[in-house]
Amino acid sequence: MRRAAVLLLALALAATAAAADEVLVLKDGRKIPVTRLARRDGQVVFQTTKGEVFSVPESDVVSPPLASIPLYQPPAAAPPPGSPQVLVLKDGRKIPVTRLARRGGFVLLQTVQGEAFSVPESDVVSPPLETIPSLEAAPAPSPAPMPEAPPSPTPSPAAAAPASPAPPPDFVPMRDRWDIPYPEDPRFVKGRLIDPYDQNVLKGDRPVIGDSIFLVLTGILDMPLEQRRLPVASGVSTKDPGSVEFFGRGGQTFTSPRALVSAEIFKGQTAFRPKSFAIKATGAFDLNYLRVQETNNVNVDVREGTTRRRHDFSLEEGFAEAKLADLSPYFDFVSVRAGIQPFVSDFRGFVFADSNLGARLFGNAANNRWQYNAAYFDLLEKETNSELNTFEKREQKVFVANLFRQDFLAHGYQVSLSYHRSQDDASTHYDANGFLVRPAKVGSFRPHEIRANYVGLAGDGHLGRLNVSHAYYYVFGTDGDQPLAGGPQDIRAQMAAAELSIDRNWLRLKLSAFWASGDDDATDGQARGFDSIYDGPSFAGGPFSFWNRSAIALTQTGVLLKAPGSLLPDLRANKFEGQASFVNPGLLLLGLGLDAEITPKLKAVVNANYLRFDKTGALDLLLFQPGIRKSIGVDLGAGFLWRPLLNENVLVEGGFTGLLPGAGFDDIYTSTCGVPGCGAPSRKFFNGFLRLRLAY
Repeated sequence: MRRAAVLLLALALAATAAAADEVLVLKDGRKIPVTRLARRDGQVVFQTTKGEVFSVPESDVVSPPLASIPLYQPPAAAPPPGSPQVLVLKDGRKIPVTRLARRGGFVLLQTVQGEAFSVPESDVVSPPLETIPSLEAAPAPSPAPMPEAPPSPTPSPAAAAPASPAPPPDFVPMRDRWDIPYPEDPRFVKGRLIDPYDQNVLKGDRPVIGDSIFLVLTGILDMPLEQRRLPVASGVSTKDPGSVEFFGRGGQTFTSPRALVSAEIFKGQTAFRPKSFAIKATGAFDLNYLRVQETNNVNVDVREGTTRRRHDFSLEEGFAEAKLADLSPYFDFVSVRAGIQPFVSDFRGFVFADSNLGARLFGNAANNRWQYNAAYFDLLEKETNSELNTFEKREQKVFVANLFRQDFLAHGYQVSLSYHRSQDDASTHYDANGFLVRPAKVGSFRPHEIRANYVGLAGDGHLGRLNVSHAYYYVFGTDGDQPLAGGPQDIRAQMAAAELSIDRNWLRLKLSAFWASGDDDATDGQARGFDSIYDGPSFAGGPFSFWNRSAIALTQTGVLLKAPGSLLPDLRANKFEGQASFVNPGLLLLGLGLDAEITPKLKAVVNANYLRFDKTGALDLLLFQPGIRKSIGVDLGAGFLWRPLLNENVLVEGGFTGLLPGAGFDDIYTSTCGVPGCGAPSRKFFNGFLRLRLAY
């Protein structure tokens, strides 16, 4: 109440004019030089030449005459300070406020939550501007001549009955929130467009149109380099007469520099409020180079030699997004996005993770405690070597619906329920290197359609100090003519994954387990091997795992044991261009990892996984080799991530991964016979990589 009274006194003084060198004479003989005078509630409120504010009863005033001192009258329509009212703006917002005032062409407001803001007067619809008090000084009537008074000593200010001094203003108006200056720092040079900490319109720090439409331009240059040794076939024609019968030299050098340029224009995003609309496009240019030691590995034509160099252009993103409705005062909303867009259907990307052509309805509810997606994708074909989008249809439709719940049972832990459906139609397709990949070139390779449905439950977050991430999926459906089985199959398969981790200072210790069911009898009409749509798991070491990172081919067949960027040994011809195969050996993985934040700029990663097949019957049939054992081996990896500028604009990533083969891997990739030069010994496989990523 006292704060409100003082504010009223300050408003009263603001309504009077400056009375330069005026003297207030009191009955006790004091003469006080003042600059402002006003009357209110039987008091004369004045401001001294030193800026101090006091009040005295009207009966104590001798000069000037009370009639010449202006009487402060607030506007009749203005509510008393502190009374709640609603400020209506032209953009439709209705803001409950307790205080309003005008100054310098702005309306200053204080919300019922105590927050202070300002808006231009031109944006205000209600209440009328003339009913809002002005803080600008208005001319006051000239004071009447002051009568002579007997000389008396100048009283001490302490002798007056002072009122409480006026408090500092609650807020200072600014043109907009985007021009708030940085604190002065001699190390900071303003105006440099390449400075990631400087504000500019190119990266969305300030509006490009009006005060709510922003532009973000992003440029990324990603330069990976890998040196690896993988199991490969010797090919149809071998350069080296001394090569073994089935297995060739697996040394490879690979690089794939990629440049991406992205532009997005959008309206209305703040810390909590979703975008009203957005339009985004991202173009990609990829130059990939591969050098191997055996012919027939870079192209179906052995005359192409042992090297391959290609460049490709692509539109990786091209979508429009619009908010359909606001559902609550807490910025709950529903929006739609259509076009080529990125989408990861669960926390770790176990089933579908890609950027492809589709439409997505998404939003949240209950103060962001619920989130939901309903997405439909009409997949585009991928370029074989760069894995970029083409403009050719893939003849595969994907439907995804999921529901997320935040703070489920405990704060910081969320769960999701999801449903995926893949409709992969029968088609024939050769990749860019001339190899048949759809249908897979094994068994009775006839075009066939697959209908697969995935239902799953996943969770991610922390329970106390324990970080938890887990997922379970069950897939069912039909495969019209599975190549390896040579006939139709009913799909019934499962997958489960869990990762537990705990942080202690700068260390994070992780334990992980992954299981994908396998098929032990390819001819029983039941496909029990789990396969995904397009997986891209960030799990069990991710890029710091040899098994996850590498493509491992089954020599002398037309399929891979596993595709790059996947955990699943699914016997596909190609991860993106091939069809899912639910007759496969499955996988059991047990992992141990350690992340170490050595400095704020440098992070070290160490990872070890034990791998084994779940079932080997599908491999026995495919390779005509009964009795293949289950152990794949031990996967070891170590690496680092370095951010020299302490941001994401420059990132250096490097590491070394390897596989110590187990008995089952030896069964697949070794051979023995009685003829000299026939057969191949067990070898150690590795992948060393270095990556530089520059972003603006």
